[in-house]
Amino acid sequence: MENREVALILRETAQLLEIDGAIIGRYRSYEKVAELLFSLHERVEDLAKDVKKLRELPGVGENMAEHICEILKTGDYKLRQKLLKKYPPTLLELLALQSLGPKKVAFLWSNFKCGTVAELEKLAHEGKLRDLPGFGEKSEQNILKAAENAKRSSGRFHLDAADSDAARLIEFIRKAGDAVESVTAAGSLRRRKETIGDLDLLVTMRPGQDKQKNIDAVAEHVLTYPRNVQTLAHGENKVSMMLESGLQVDVRLLAKNSFGAALLYFTGSKDHNVALRGRANDAGWTLNEYALTSSAMR
Repeated sequence: MENREVALILRETAQLLEIDGAIIGRYRSYEKVAELLFSLHERVEDLAKDVKKLRELPGVGENMAEHICEILKTGDYKLRQKLLKKYPPTLLELLALQSLGPKKVAFLWSNFKCGTVAELEKLAHEGKLRDLPGFGEKSEQNILKAAENAKRSSGRFHLDAADSDAARLIEFIRKAGDAVESVTAAGSLRRRKETIGDLDLLVTMRPGQDKQKNIDAVAEHVLTYPRNVQTLAHGENKVSMMLESGLQVDVRLLAKNSFGAALLYFTGSKDHNVALRGRANDAGWTLNEYALTSSAMR
């Protein structure tokens, strides 16, 4: 798993704990480690191979190390799952809205059973938020704007439109030169879902031309795509951008020997990956986006 995926699970656990009324020290411990993982350059999955190294990270004691290992092994965290049985998963969508934190979300849930963006928007339109403690008329207007922005950014794209965007971009990436051996669509596009949330592309580097300098050159080429209106991320082996159509694209550049594992992992779905990872663990293997390896080799 990528650091960001582990961090998101820990952050959501912290938010759900705060909604649940946990003491500040408990949910802040999850928040701090999540913030650390978002900025950590080393892969937490590699550190976890030696628990002592994992526990050397600031804020990661024995218990937190166990939590992280559980997430890496299963793809989720039991406490988060328990809290999501108590509260609707849509509360996490409310937490993503600007100007709404866990305390306000907890208040809305306990007083109005408001658990979705649509329900919140209805309360704001009816003027039921402005007189509540901690809200006000300005806050009500900000919530309406945030809800509108969320609706725009959460739009999905029909398969035929995503296919067209993918075909054009793949053709452009292939022009990067001999270093590119293949470009393959993954994610929900490869699963041929009716609608696509974002586009995942895997760029396989040609053996002998897969050094970091080659990867950097291809990444720079990808970001010059004429339909790229905003560069969202530029890492060692991944770039993300927003196309003029509004479709977000994540392009991962990888060595040929990682292609099979990467295609499986990034095609998904998440539940499918969690199930496969569990079966691999039961059989004494470790499965991630890079390879399938024997646990005895760790």
